[in-house]
Amino acid sequence: MKQLEDYFTIYKQAAWDKDIERMMGLYDDNVLIYDMWTNGYQTGLAEWSVAIKDWLGSLGEENVNVLFEMIEIHEGGDIGFGSALITYQAISSDNTILRSMRNRITIGFRKEKDMWKVIHQHTSAPINNELVAILNFN
Repeated sequence: MKQLEDYFTIYKQAAWDKDIERMMGLYDDNVLIYDMWTNGYQTGLAEWSVAIKDWLGSLGEENVNVLFEMIEIHEGGDIGFGSALITYQAISSDNTILRSMRNRITIGFRKEKDMWKVIHQHTSAPINNELVAILNFN
């Protein structure tokens, strides 16, 4: 990524195309991921790539439309920070939205040799009084 804003467009297109290599290209080899699913966190690109392969490989004929809202980016020197609301929509082959969910995402970036890479990513969702994640919030 030449600019931090590139993360959002590359992530969206890589998810739609189920392009595992392009998705993985966003992340540093030593990335730390705090995820909402299964393990809760992954350390390193090798471990994170397993989760990405499982996710994109499980889609079959469906595609994932990723929508980012309220994007905030802060950059200083070789360190950057981003946050957004992110909506994932499962889209059928006839372009019907089958299901969707909304998360919050924060991303930490490091710049090396004029290229930005994600070094930390954290997704979350608010919870209700029963400690259940709210995946479609405003």
